[in-house]
Amino acid sequence: MKNTVITLATVLIFISIFEFSVSASNYHDVMKQNIEKMYKVKTVEELASISGTFYRVSEKEKAEWLPLYYASYSLVRVAFFTKDANVIHQYLDTAQGYLDQLKKQQPKESEVFALQGLLYSMRITSMSKGMKYSMLSNEELDKAQVLNDKNPRIYYCRGNNVFHTPSMFGGGKSKAKPIYEKAASLFKEDTSKIDFWPTWDSQHNNEMLKQCKED
Repeated sequence: MKNTVITLATVLIFISIFEFSVSASNYHDVMKQNIEKMYKVKTVEELASISGTFYRVSEKEKAEWLPLYYASYSLVRVAFFTKDANVIHQYLDTAQGYLDQLKKQQPKESEVFALQGLLYSMRITSMSKGMKYSMLSNEELDKAQVLNDKNPRIYYCRGNNVFHTPSMFGGGKSKAKPIYEKAASLFKEDTSKIDFWPTWDSQHNNEMLKQCKED
């Protein structure tokens, strides 16, 4: 698996050498198709490939920030499909690079900081990383909330952070439940008409809320 990661990372680094034509007429189709595909695939390799496509789109469509956003988010999703910490962190490193660019381009966009909060939480691959990255995650979510306190992904991420924090440190199901409930309420109101606006992760929020309600 390690060799696979190195190969894919190399592809991402040198991706600009490939020709990728995105005209104004097919930008919408390319984005739509790859966003749909991103939510369906379940392998690290497929997510890396999709991320590469989004990155190439971002290189062609300099005025659009969502292609780079999805290039990063695709790699954050890798953490859901492998337990190999080395693999997770290598892809998150690349995702972080894209996010660093986004923060400069979109310093007042709540979604960018919400994604940063999610990325930091995905860094928690062992107990030793918990305190550091949960703190960093919450700091980014605070920034996202200042920019838009109606963003449901903020509360979904906060709920996850609390859910996975030991009860002795103020976490657990009972503390996470009202946060997931707030997220669920905001997800119902989240009806942006902007093309390709982030929609993650209403379904998983409902699954986590269900767990919180179980005895």
